[in-house]
Amino acid sequence: MKNTFIDKSIKYYRKKLKINQSVLAERLGITLTDMSFIENKKLYPNAEVAEQLAEILEIPIGKIYSDEELNLIIFRSN
Repeated sequence: MKNTFIDKSIKYYRKKLKINQSVLAERLGITLTDMSFIENKKLYPNAEVAEQLAEILEIPIGKIYSDEELNLIIFRSN
């Protein structure tokens, strides 16, 4: 089953660190198109890319898949 939360998590933590998609894509060694697809749920990162994302975003890998802080923000905005 594909995780539908991962896109929001990546975007949230990327913006929190003031990193744009282009910079994050470069650090991951992927194209800007792929990074955009990940954030728009058209492409899902494999385990290796997810680990790299967690490292770059300075968060535990679990926060990429599920995050109480982000859940509360999303819930409050609805």
